[in-house]
Amino acid sequence: MFTSLSLRNRLLMATGLVLGLAMMGWLGRMPAAQASRWGLWALALVGVGIGWVCRRSLGPRFVLPERLRIISRAGLSQRCGLALVEVEGKRFLVAFGDSFAELHETPLGEGGPRPARDRVSRRRASASPKGLLQ
Repeated sequence: MFTSLSLRNRLLMATGLVLGLAMMGWLGRMPAAQASRWGLWALALVGVGIGWVCRRSLGPRFVLPERLRIISRAGLSQRCGLALVEVEGKRFLVAFGDSFAELHETPLGEGGPRPARDRVSRRRASASPKGLLQ
């Protein structure tokens, strides 16, 4: 039974048993009603602690799917710009400014080529700086 537990859990269980045995001597001199109250409080605290640890290990209850993603943005002037936006798998080109916004569907779908910004450049820089004669 104890071999299936991790080392950490076995150490925690052994620590709890040693503390329980140490408390038995102290609780033996106490009236039964008071000892049972202490025991119930200890069990309640252990239950709250286990619940808290289990809840933290589960992570968020649910995660909403990402429906809107801005792929890239470019400024045309101080007040105007372009953005490539992906909404539920479809890509749109949005031109926007202070008093307008235009939406254009791009022919690039999910399987189409990605924009140049998504690709990693494989070009290597030359070993010697430009402009120096050797």
